[in-house]
Amino acid sequence: YSKVKHLLKDLDELMEAVLERILGPELSHVNTTRALNLTIWNHVPLVFIDEQNPHHPVVLDLFEDNYNGSASSTPAPGRTCSAHGCKVAMKLCSHNGTTCNFRNFSSATQAVTEWYALQATNIFAQVPNQELVAMGYSAEQLILACLFGAEACTYRNFTRIFHPDYGNCYIFNWGMKEKALPSANPGAEFGLKLILDVGQEDYVPFLTSTAGARLMLHEQMSYPFIKEEGIFAMSGMETSIGVLVDKLERKGEPYSQCTVNGSDVPIRNLYSDYNTTYSIQ
Repeated sequence: YSKVKHLLKDLDELMEAVLERILGPELSHVNTTRALNLTIWNHVPLVFIDEQNPHHPVVLDLFEDNYNGSASSTPAPGRTCSAHGCKVAMKLCSHNGTTCNFRNFSSATQAVTEWYALQATNIFAQVPNQELVAMGYSAEQLILACLFGAEACTYRNFTRIFHPDYGNCYIFNWGMKEKALPSANPGAEFGLKLILDVGQEDYVPFLTSTAGARLMLHEQMSYPFIKEEGIFAMSGMETSIGVLVDKLERKGEPYSQCTVNGSDVPIRNLYSDYNTTYSIQ
């Protein structure tokens, strides 16, 4: 957070104001004079949807004059709304603003969390990858100690890749360029042992409410889809993970339309540099 704080300054101030209006609309007049940069907000605002009259639902933007408790000094009478009495939704509009859809959320917490993540992702997407890598945790910061098959290893034995959601990720024994290390014996004593520093004190405050490591075991030279297939390890705990490998091979013709290696699929394989195969879904 210390390295990206300057990028998120306007967004963080906006988030604090949003929380004030959702959690305590009757108290939000305290900071109505705060100068907020609403440019970010206007792209994808959060709104309250008042459905007291289901035939004529009322949409209330948290920062517009029709919301009681907004920056307006003369809010419209009777237009009060809170997270308890209304649905919280994200307003998604086309570029010219003529067509808008609303994505409803089951809770205000989920709404503001996903809204912040969307806005932060948009901000980070405008930063070159090399700068984002430098802003993330280095292997030396993250990996404090390493053992593999009772042999010592270090952060230098890991290969970094950049993930759009998780930032810097580190792969052990990938086998892409280096010689793969074998492991002949099962059991915790012969597997990979790590001591990690998750650096929780420098997490981005509104981006996540949890701390820990996300891990994944995958085939060598294959691309790790860690968001879809990863597992969590708690911070502050010793975690032991045992793995039993099942191999599933899908038959092609005449049993199904599965492709053998993807070469007959008329779509460019984004992961063709890795030992990654696909089947048609």
